[in-house]
Amino acid sequence: MQHKDVKKGNVHVIHNFEFANVNEMNGYVASVEDLNKVALVNAPYGFYALKSIEPIEWKILGGVEINVGDLDVYSKDEANQLFMSEDEVNTIINEKIASKQDNYNISATEYKCGYSRNGKEVFGIEVDCGALPNATSKTIDIPNYNSNYTYWIDTSNSYASVASKASIMPLPNIASSPYHVLIDIQQSSKIRIIDYYNYTGFTITKVVLNYTKGA
Repeated sequence: MQHKDVKKGNVHVIHNFEFANVNEMNGYVASVEDLNKVALVNAPYGFYALKSIEPIEWKILGGVEINVGDLDVYSKDEANQLFMSEDEVNTIINEKIASKQDNYNISATEYKCGYSRNGKEVFGIEVDCGALPNATSKTIDIPNYNSNYTYWIDTSNSYASVASKASIMPLPNIASSPYHVLIDIQQSSKIRIIDYYNYTGFTITKVVLNYTKGA
């Protein structure tokens, strides 16, 4: 169904195409003019935007990206030969999507960094650590810590700031004694901040962690 302008009072349909399932959507022969158009898929129900045509790649709106290679399922003809019903094929598709979503575990705080390390995709998370301590140390639990992940500190994006943003310093802050601030990961599951000066005026502290998933 093609998207088009409608007159006032009519229903405005937000999708350009409608497909019965993801397999049918991925089988659509797209052109350059179709890029960024929106498709409604009925099983599993959701909206997808066309991200690429070579290869065909649809991005689910508000969820996980779906690529043709991720859905290694049977075609309709193959399913018929194997006496599989459309419902059985859709079940396989749903299981593939669920598996992909579990692998990425996308949340409000986790994001993809866009590169890999040792062959594994790198993710990031910004941890709110509150105010800096007064010439002492403090520890903050790593949110949703997973012992199978490998964590490290992204020092290029970690910082502390006063509430007015009039003074912002990078973390760690390497300065002459006693003005330096150190950060590290302690006991694997905690961020530790150490300073030797009263920096409690820096009430906003953000430590960015990067990590790869799997042992």
